Amino acid sequence: TVPELTLARNKVYLPQPTSKKGKEPVTNGNAVLSPGQLDMRVGRIVTVRKHPDADSLYVEEIDVGEEQPRTVVSGLVQFYSLEKMQNRFLVVLCNLKPSKLRGIMSQGMVLCASTSTDSGEKLVEILDPPASSSAG
Repeated sequence: TVPELTLARNKVYLPQPTSKKGKEPVTNGNAVLSPGQLDMRVGRIVTVRKHPDADSLYVEEIDVGEEQPRTVVSGLVQFYSLEKMQNRFLVVLCNLKPSKLRGIMSQGMVLCASTSTDSGEKLVEILDPPASSSAG
């Protein structure tokens, strides 16, 4: 294998902890998850606004092909302007347990990729679906 790919793989797929005997993976009662269980859908941001109680958060209403848009709270203020978020197509992870973020129930997660520059600056990019995509 190519050393760079091995390094990248090791950063993405962390080794699973093992029991004290060193033979069995520790599961803590949780089932092993596979990527096929992730409900990733193309979404379109219908409305976006700054979170009323957090300067670093957006509150988006995202159409993912259901009757009503989902409310999703994301920490993308530092990386994207409101104008660049409005009506944007993106990928949303939909089968997360809803949770409150600063008092607002978030019903999904906007998928992004991130890296750091040599100078330490963090770069974040929203995953863009193919141009021919539609919500859902």
